[in-house]
Amino acid sequence: MHRVLQRLSMALVVSLFFFTINSNLTAQPKWHQSYSMGLKAMKIQDWRGAIQHFSSALNKKGKDKEKTRAYGAVFISYYPNREMGICYYHLGDYTRASEYLLRSQNQSRSNRARRFLRNVQNMKVSSSHVTPEPTYIPPAKEEAPPEPDKSDYTSKSQPTVTPRPDAGEEINVGERLSVAILPFETKGVGNEFGDIDLLDKLTTAFVNLNRFKVVERAQLERILSEQKLGLSGIVDVSTAVRIGAAVGVETVVCGSIVRSRNSVSIDARLVDTESAEILSAQDAFATKISLLALSDMIQDVAGKIKQDIPVISGVVVSLQNTRLTLDLGISQGAQKGMKCYVFREGDSIIHPKTKEVIGKIFNQICEVRLVEVFDGYSIASITQSKNGVPQVLDRVITK
Repeated sequence: MHRVLQRLSMALVVSLFFFTINSNLTAQPKWHQSYSMGLKAMKIQDWRGAIQHFSSALNKKGKDKEKTRAYGAVFISYYPNREMGICYYHLGDYTRASEYLLRSQNQSRSNRARRFLRNVQNMKVSSSHVTPEPTYIPPAKEEAPPEPDKSDYTSKSQPTVTPRPDAGEEINVGERLSVAILPFETKGVGNEFGDIDLLDKLTTAFVNLNRFKVVERAQLERILSEQKLGLSGIVDVSTAVRIGAAVGVETVVCGSIVRSRNSVSIDARLVDTESAEILSAQDAFATKISLLALSDMIQDVAGKIKQDIPVISGVVVSLQNTRLTLDLGISQGAQKGMKCYVFREGDSIIHPKTKEVIGKIFNQICEVRLVEVFDGYSIASITQSKNGVPQVLDRVITK
């Protein structure tokens, strides 16, 4: 009897031991949850707390990746090394910041990591003088990872170049890049979002960016009708390009909205209608089916695309026939396929009463497309002549 009781006691102890281990394991957050908590901590500038969450995520999944499966059919952008580096940057630990940012670049290159690497180098150079207060740049959606939950919601040598125009100067040259928002394909989505018009939501989001010239929906629907296409969704790039060309826009946004059980994801692409190149591809997802979550995702995807196609300005550095060298490079946000205006500053606009200068006249010279982009400069080809011949020191701004 005594031996039986001993065996039962031993079995009970072993059972309790394994139960405790299993409870501790199941209580630990999963890697994507730790990553999400790190992103939330960054938003409130809790850099040390964010580092702890990212460290936990890295212990379970150690490499940055542009798109990785979180669970089920849900994929996220996963950059814990990059975000760790950014946290260390804000804490003033530039050695660790550089280490993590370089590791991220080696694993999965991104414009956000490159931008902060440049900031780290600048801070190291200036540290022997007066160290400025670091300025927080929130996760961009060009390049920033979509959060796994947001209230459950859940991108050669350089020549010597001339200084750029004043970044704060307002330049009004030509029109911004034109875009048509095409109907998104929907999979597994019923009436969970009520009577919401997804195309209207998408269009409104891009209009509110104040970055693109968005074609009116009525004009788009007329073209879709002529092409015998409905509002059921267009994801094929060749079809999207054909519609964009018919509408007369330079780019189109197409994509899909997919529901998988209790989660929903959005994938969106900005496509050049002339070259059929994808200029930006972004996604977002939510772990809750709600109108608020959907609105947040649409806003985030639109914001990511805007940051992938920034308005940047510079000057013409050199000329060779129809090819121009510009001081716009990857470090400024330039990328292959971008379209730019080349313009020249004209007379000042003077108020007739106060005699104050209230503006300047900018004369368009030509339009160009970036065909080769390096870190500190790019090569552009003239696509349309407007008024005269470009010259060195003429100014440039992206459409």
